[in-house]
Amino acid sequence: MVEHRGRSPCRAAQLDAQGHIRLGSEERVCGAGDVVVIPGGTEHEGWFREDTEVIDFFAPPRDDFLLGDKPAYMSEG
Repeated sequence: MVEHRGRSPCRAAQLDAQGHIRLGSEERVCGAGDVVVIPGGTEHEGWFREDTEVIDFFAPPRDDFLLGDKPAYMSEG
């Protein structure tokens, strides 16, 4: 996931493997079972060296996701 800022606060639950996330200037390593809280408007990015499952929870809900769109910053590969 490339660097971006979301309007809605997000909680991201890492289900498996290992990932790296940057919140502002702080970098963290996350593993299975970890949850990251990303305040709305915070610049962040994540990267994963292997296939990884992450569930994002947004409150309030994101309109673009409700309409079935995939944000430009989300990419595979």
